[in-house]
Amino acid sequence: MGTQQNHRIRRQLRETNAFSGTSLFFGVLASVVCSAIIPALGAGRIATVIGAALSPLLVAMFTTRGPGLIRTVGIASVTAIAFVISLGGFTLPEAIAGDGSLTSDRAGTFVYTKRGPTPTPPQAGPATRPTPVPEPSEPPSSPEPPEPSQAGGEIEMPDRRECPEIAVGEVKVCKQIGVGNAGTKTVEIATGEMSGAHADDFVITHRCDGRLKPGTGCSVRVEFRPSGGGLREASLMLYVQPGNITREITVTGNAIDLDGTE
Repeated sequence: MGTQQNHRIRRQLRETNAFSGTSLFFGVLASVVCSAIIPALGAGRIATVIGAALSPLLVAMFTTRGPGLIRTVGIASVTAIAFVISLGGFTLPEAIAGDGSLTSDRAGTFVYTKRGPTPTPPQAGPATRPTPVPEPSEPPSSPEPPEPSQAGGEIEMPDRRECPEIAVGEVKVCKQIGVGNAGTKTVEIATGEMSGAHADDFVITHRCDGRLKPGTGCSVRVEFRPSGGGLREASLMLYVQPGNITREITVTGNAIDLDGTE
């Protein structure tokens, strides 16, 4: 009885024409076109997602046939398949290229995929001999007041983060490192890698990459995985643009060696 019912359901699904090449082709095409046009017109991600999902739904309603629940299931299946193909077709190339949206000036069509800026380290120039400064005939004037801080000075973040004490071989999530933009301009944030003598004992599980508008923030999450006993310490770099600023956070954790070896 169950086998006959399954055969009947599969036959009815075929009769709806939902899984034919025509329905899938036009469903995917409609989703891709909407995914390209909507963000190019300046709409946000929510509108893009809605358009990418509704367009294959409308197409499936015209390309399928038959009444009842079976046709509804076919329409829903075609819509889901077309949307997933469209989502992957935009998100994967954007994530690989790291250049933001393929169709508009923002960090990704559906999700944030734009990589943060990687600052260029200053190149050391040739060593020069200092020029002698003549004795001033008059007392030097008072120095000018400093200019306002660059973008890096407007980023609020801790200088240190201490992870909880655990035994060697265990894993513990450290308290997240909050990063906030306290300035008046949008900045670009990029999370670097852990460095230092015990860099391998700290693993970044969530990065703070992309644009930060004024008054917004993001977080960096780190796991403590000590490979030896005692105090473990590493450095985490964050890069800020504009200004080519590098901010450093010292991450520490104490590990208990139950075997009594370092």
